[in-house]
Amino acid sequence: MEATLNTYSINFDKVVPVVEQYINENSLLINSKTQNYEQVYYNVVMTDAQYNAIKQQLEGWKCAVLNSTETTKNLSREIENQSVSIERLKSDIRDLEAKIAKVKNDSIAEELESELYEKRESLRKKNRNLSEGYASIGTVNLNFYLMRDETSPRQTKVRFVNMPGFEYSFLMVGNPKPGFSAKYYNGYNLKYLFTRGKTFVTLGVFKAKDVAATDSTTLTDAFNISFGQDFYSRHFGRGSRKCFNMYSGYNVGFMAFRGENSSAKTIYVSPTVGVELFKNRYVLWDLRGSYYLPFKYNYDLRGWQFSTSFNVAF
Repeated sequence: MEATLNTYSINFDKVVPVVEQYINENSLLINSKTQNYEQVYYNVVMTDAQYNAIKQQLEGWKCAVLNSTETTKNLSREIENQSVSIERLKSDIRDLEAKIAKVKNDSIAEELESELYEKRESLRKKNRNLSEGYASIGTVNLNFYLMRDETSPRQTKVRFVNMPGFEYSFLMVGNPKPGFSAKYYNGYNLKYLFTRGKTFVTLGVFKAKDVAATDSTTLTDAFNISFGQDFYSRHFGRGSRKCFNMYSGYNVGFMAFRGENSSAKTIYVSPTVGVELFKNRYVLWDLRGSYYLPFKYNYDLRGWQFSTSFNVAF
């Protein structure tokens, strides 16, 4: 069976020696190993019982599983095919040996000897593969990944990215004041992501919706600038999936409202929750909800804000 375990730990530096010790104490066969600051990888051969034991050990090691896969091969069919192929090769070798014994022409004998050598080499390889096939019955070839928890406070390395994009927002004011604040505002912002964490800034405008043209006092336009951060949960994959990564965060900013004969300025904070609808190395499509809390005119301007954004890596 082929298996893969993708895990991470907040105590990465302490867990790696424990895993090494477990592998050595149980005499597991390591085919390959690579290690860097962010992760360690093992390709290990073990029995089914040892594989199940490792899965049970993960909780004690404080390792969380991001995902796992198991692929079972039909070894009996492969071994049967190898055996048939070996018998066919043996028959070919016997025929060639008989021909060589009867041939009198040296050049023809050389050609047959060369062909016989290739057949014998092929037979040796197939016998070796057959032995490995028998040996692998009841064993697991495990690809084990242990990654450092990027949300850990001990992780000081910041990963910068360059991902400009656009964000559309819809602000619904909970208690609009007649003649001062509108019920709905559409927001159009440039959004720039600059760390993988994610840290971002937005810059744009908001326009009031459904305000009468004769209304000269309601705040109809707003300039917005903000700074925000999103944080992935260790319990929802830490943002490692391509789709539906959940997160929470905050947004702090400044908005300058104006109407035909009125204006207002305020700093605000917005706690947020969201989900990444799709993400890869090049694009990010995001959907979030937040509660807009201005420091001034709080009762007249606060409300729910829903946003979607699309960013592209450069």
